[in-house]
Amino acid sequence: MDPEARRVKAERDRRRLPHRNGPAVWARRIAGLLGTAALLGVGVASAQMILPDSGGEPVIASEPSPTATPKPKPAKKASKPKRKGLTKAQKAARAEAIAEVRRQGFTTLKDSDYNPRATLRVLIARPVGDAAGGYRAFFFLRDRFIGNDARANSSILRVSSKGTGKRQVALSYGVYAPGDPPGEPSERKRVRFKLEGELLQPVDTIPLDNLRLQRRRG
Repeated sequence: MDPEARRVKAERDRRRLPHRNGPAVWARRIAGLLGTAALLGVGVASAQMILPDSGGEPVIASEPSPTATPKPKPAKKASKPKRKGLTKAQKAARAEAIAEVRRQGFTTLKDSDYNPRATLRVLIARPVGDAAGGYRAFFFLRDRFIGNDARANSSILRVSSKGTGKRQVALSYGVYAPGDPPGEPSERKRVRFKLEGELLQPVDTIPLDNLRLQRRRG
């Protein structure tokens, strides 16, 4: 085709295309840019939701640790109330022991010396009507009288808590030293008595009679 023919054809084709004014073209361009920006924004938001944070480790919300349920404390066993005083039977046994001492011509000093819960029991007594006659121990195997500590009395005679148990009784004797006035021994000696089967036996040596008793005059 010669140049003239091509020019005529191009002019004819140009006239067939719709006329594009300036504002319409710019409006379409701006709308395209806004659409592209919106798509980019959605993509960035999606990437932030999928990708880990800057530390490189995904942040996982820690679950609250379960609270330990306290174990119920075991109920305390009710302690048995301690028995106060003596039972009726124990009082009766003590009364019978005191009566036995009286039958032998003596009167007891401290009824509390008699322990009805022990196997070996004792009462300290003095002769009736003789305040200066000294003291003697009366032993009982439970509720049965089994003997005295000695045949002669003592100026001072007491039950010692040290060395006294269920089957043993310790007595504290007053022992005279040279120069001691009658009735006032200055020294003390503890003597233990225990049960050998059903027999009463002294564990320690009992002081001599003249070292244990000196009668007051008058």
